[in-house]
Amino acid sequence: MGSVALSESMDSDAGMKKNKMIDSVFVKEVAAEEKQRKRLASQTVKAPNVSRKMPKRAAACIDFKEKPLRISKKDSIIETNRDRGVEEEAVAVHLTAGQEGGRPCRRLVDFIFHNKDGISQPFEMLEVDDIFISGHILPLEESADKEKSKGIRCEGFGRIEEWAISGYEDGSPVIWVSTEVADYDCIKPSSSYKKFYDHFYAKASACVEVYKKLSRSYGGNPDISLDELLAGVVRVMSGMKFFSRGVSIRDFIVSQGEFIYNQLIGLDETSKSDKLFVELPVLGDLRYESSNLVDLAQARPESSHGSLKIGSKSGDQENKINKNATSCPDEENEDLKLARLLQEEERWHSMKQKKNHGSAPSSKYYIKINEDEIANDYPLPAYYKTSTVRDG
Repeated sequence: MGSVALSESMDSDAGMKKNKMIDSVFVKEVAAEEKQRKRLASQTVKAPNVSRKMPKRAAACIDFKEKPLRISKKDSIIETNRDRGVEEEAVAVHLTAGQEGGRPCRRLVDFIFHNKDGISQPFEMLEVDDIFISGHILPLEESADKEKSKGIRCEGFGRIEEWAISGYEDGSPVIWVSTEVADYDCIKPSSSYKKFYDHFYAKASACVEVYKKLSRSYGGNPDISLDELLAGVVRVMSGMKFFSRGVSIRDFIVSQGEFIYNQLIGLDETSKSDKLFVELPVLGDLRYESSNLVDLAQARPESSHGSLKIGSKSGDQENKINKNATSCPDEENEDLKLARLLQEEERWHSMKQKKNHGSAPSSKYYIKINEDEIANDYPLPAYYKTSTVRDG
């Protein structure tokens, strides 16, 4: 019996060891699965999120509440704002009248100066042809009346009888044109007419700047030289938009020397200064330089190539006979004035074209350098001389 009990106890111990081994293998497998699951979970977290976040949309309403709304007949009609226009200049001046006691003065915006056929003309052409106005006529002062402040559109009124430049004391040119009915302050031309108007505005600006440089009230000096005057005016006018890169402002001012001289000496009648403009040597020098430029432009070459000429050759006998037979002094003066104005316009347009093409580099020219100049800039290399060091 003792041997039987011993064998039973041995069998039970073996069974317990076997169960423990099975349990340990199961635990290891479970641990390995858990470790694998954690590793896969960590890889999933590290993966970048490529999904795009979409904006939220509000839920569509399926139950609309309708309310009755009464609209008057006046509110249900859409009216377009149209410019008020009249045919007669006197009516437009009357509709824009303010508190004035003398001759009517109005502002002029969105204007065009044109001939009787409606073709736009440069401002200077009013000296040789009948020029008319189309534009908005506004009160001279700002009005509280909205309808009056909008202005009245008037087409083809005039003609222009005379013009004037003011604003010298304020430092900014103001251009006036006058008809038989009223005087008009030219505020702003139409976009299509601006290219014609800029030329005359540049001339008026040059007059004002020369006035400032020669007037002691502006800190100017009437005794300066012509070079100092031109340098100062060029420095100021270089910032104006119609004088950008490529345009020679100095040449433009010199070409308008006669015009500037006539405008400034016209101020002597009302001037309170002790020194008149007509007495200033610098204005005489400017006028002289301008006349030299005009004489150079009037020189007629042997072959015309269809270009415009002013004057005639002294030896052309046929022209002399025709002139004595068919011309009168007044007609000659008108033709000469027209030719000069056309020449001036041509010069202005050529300056504008130079401005537009001035930024493009030209490949037609190169700088030739003499070989001797290169040799002077880059002399032959000097060789080092070895020096013997004596041991003392």
